[in-house]
Formats: sequence, C-alpha cells, structure tokens
Amino acid sequence: MSEVRAWLEELRGIGMRPGLEVTAALLARLGMPQMQFPCFHVAGSNGKGSCCVILANALTLSGRSCGLFTSPHLCFVEERIRIDGVPISAENFDASLSKVRDAAEREPVTLPSYFEATFLAAMVAFADAGVDRAVIETGLGGRLDATRLCVADCCVLTALALEHTDVLGDTLAEIAAEKAAIVRPGALFIAKWTYDAAARKAIEDAVPPLQRSLAYWWRYDRAMTIRFDNANKSHRPVRKIEGFDGWSSFQQDAARLAEITLGFFFDNSVGIVVEPAEMVESAVMHTVWPGRMQWLEHEGVPLLLDAAHNPSGMEKACEQLRSQMDKDSHPTPGVILLGCTPQEDIVGFLHPLIELIVDGEVEHVVVTEPQKGRRPAVPASEVVAELEAQGVPAKVEQMVEPAAALARAVQLAGGVPPQPVLGIGSIYLVGNLLEAMGLDNRESMTVLRPAPEKQYWT
Repeated sequence: MSEVRAWLEELRGIGMRPGLEVTAALLARLGMPQMQFPCFHVAGSNGKGSCCVILANALTLSGRSCGLFTSPHLCFVEERIRIDGVPISAENFDASLSKVRDAAEREPVTLPSYFEATFLAAMVAFADAGVDRAVIETGLGGRLDATRLCVADCCVLTALALEHTDVLGDTLAEIAAEKAAIVRPGALFIAKWTYDAAARKAIEDAVPPLQRSLAYWWRYDRAMTIRFDNANKSHRPVRKIEGFDGWSSFQQDAARLAEITLGFFFDNSVGIVVEPAEMVESAVMHTVWPGRMQWLEHEGVPLLLDAAHNPSGMEKACEQLRSQMDKDSHPTPGVILLGCTPQEDIVGFLHPLIELIVDGEVEHVVVTEPQKGRRPAVPASEVVAELEAQGVPAKVEQMVEPAAALARAVQLAGGVPPQPVLGIGSIYLVGNLLEAMGLDNRESMTVLRPAPEKQYWT
C-alpha cells in the first residue's frame, strides 16, 4: 500500500462527519478545483447511482468529457472517480489524493473524513483532466454532505425511503428535507413524485417561491412532469399510456429522470438541439452498472447481483423480479445468496424476499456475512433465525465467508440446466462476490462499454 493510501485508510477513524466546513476549507487550499466544471448533482434513497451513471454516459456519448463521482465502491476505491465511464488509474488517484493530503496537512492541519477525501480527490482529478461536466452522487443526505459544494446547475432527487434515521431524521418528511436541500439558487430541480404529503411539502419548501418555475415533479404514475407552482392542480384525467401500468423498475426510473433532466437542461435556448429520448436509450444500451440488477455467469451458472441494501430497495428489486417471472422475461432464481448490514427493520427488509421465495418456489437460501464494509454485517445466524421464524419453505443454510457461500450457492444451482443464483443484499456483499469471481478490476468496473462512434449533438 502506498504511503498516501495508508493516510487515506487512517482517515476511516474519523468516521461519518456531516458538515461542509472541512471540505470547504480544503477546496480553498486546493485552488477551488470544483469551480472549473459544472455538475449535475443527484440525491435520493434508491436509484440515484443508476441515474448518475446514465446521465454521465449520455454526456460522454454526446462527445463531452464527463466525470462521475459515486460511493461507496464495490471492490477498489478508484471506482468512485470515473472519467468517461472508466475508473481513474491507481497512479492518477494517488496523485490527486496526494494534493488533498498536502492541503490537509498545511497549518492549521485540517483532516477530512474518508468520504470527504475521496470527493476532494475527485474534484482535483476532474479539474486536472479538463472534463466538460461532472455528475455527482451525494453520499448521505444532502444538506450537510460534502458533495453539496460542487457547482451544480441542475439537481435531481430520486426515490425516497426511511434510511439512516439516526442522522437524517425519523420521518420521510425529515429525510426529504435533508435530501432536497441540494437545490441551488437559479438551478433546475427535478424530483420524483412521492405520495407522502408531508415529504412532498418538505421538498417543495426547499425551493424558494421565486424559483419554483425551475422546479418540476416527475409523476411516474402518470408519465408526466408537473411544475412545482402547478402541483396543486388536479391534472385530470389521468393519461392512459400503452404498455405502462404505473409501475417502473429502478432502472426505468433512472432512465426517465435522466431523459427529463437532459430534455429540460439542454434545449434550444442554449443553442443545442438534443433528442433526449434517443440519447438516453443509447446510454442505457451501453451502460453496465456493476452490482445493480447485473446478470453474470460463474462456473456455468447464471448469477444475478443486486445491491438491495434497505427495505424499499429490497421491495423494489423483488417486485421487479416477480414481474419478470410473471412475464417469463427472466428465469426464476433457484438459489438465493443473501447477506446484509444492520437494518432498523429486519422483518420489513426480509419480507419482500420471503414473498419472492414463496412465489418463485425457491429451493435454497445461503446466508453469509458481507466483509470489508464500513458497517459490520448482521450475523448470518440472526438472518437465518428470522427467515425460519417467518416460515420460509426453502432450505436455509449459513456460510460466513462470502466466497465460500458463493461456491456453495453455485454447487446447489448446478444441474442440467443450472438454476440461476440471486446474490442480493448489502453493497459490500456484491463487492465480495465480484472479487471472488475475479471481476475486481478496471475493465469490470468500467460502466460505459463499448462507446459507439455516433454522437447526437456537437
């Protein structure tokens, strides 16, 4: 491990530290690299990473160099900082991080947290590379998240859920207020509609009254956008759209939010003719977002990985799988490989998966414990006990090490033809499984593949 990476690892001891003061001070010492490129800034509980990667790839496919900052990483830290879909090199990361360390150790010494250091390194790397634009995913919340210091001219809020209530608040409205605080003066703001009235009011209250002409709800249930200052109108009748039943997957949500964002942001008023639907369609075709509904093959066995790390994410993922099973668009998993980090509602987290097990007549469940994460894993014995308490009809067993659990799941799925394995739960579990399969490299973590020659605007 290089000296500067050892310094970065030591920063883990600072833990999670909401607040902007340290990051602001270090950006100033670094010469304000974030001022050299505009950003799309994306917050939310679920789907924000998918929205970010589609936006970034659409920009790259347009011929614009685009930086992408996301967190956490699956296998190696360079994944957090991508340029045109590719994680920056280890040498580039070390060089950027060294500048951050030098700034931090200048008197008075001002040490960032691990997350703040990686965000600062991203700003340095993007500025040094001369990117045209960046897409930035928030880490936690929004109001006090270090990423709020990027220069955003467009902000997007994806689906909300009860998460990190010890930091963000006990209600969806409190969480909504924290996340919607990424809104910037004079910037476009697009939010996914929520049926929670208090949360909806919190989001609308985050936008100054004179700016509401720049703020839009995306009504996914009606496939339409509504300006904030028109949101109290009835908007009847509901439009009937062929092939749309009011439900969409995270991937569809992300693509639609990206299309709306590009459609509003790049229009004829800035001299650019754009076809956002075509751009996003192309971006989706060329996007590989590791660990998010990602189909792979391991030792001849189909493997589906998804980082459904909270109850709402698990519910959405299982809804999507059941829908696909009903339509025969994807095979039913025969084995589930599960591991998670602490949940405030473990019953609510497991319930959608239990329904999938019952509906899909899943035969085997292997429970493991994600490794190398910021948060410790829920002991496999506790998850097994809860599954058994809920009367899961499948055969449930536990193997603490994820690599051994993967080997066991593949063994159970073997046959002619083999049954698919569903690996689901913590994002750290997904990283463990990718590492066990030898997919912990830059090529596997490149999210734009391959880049086509066609460009849609110049």
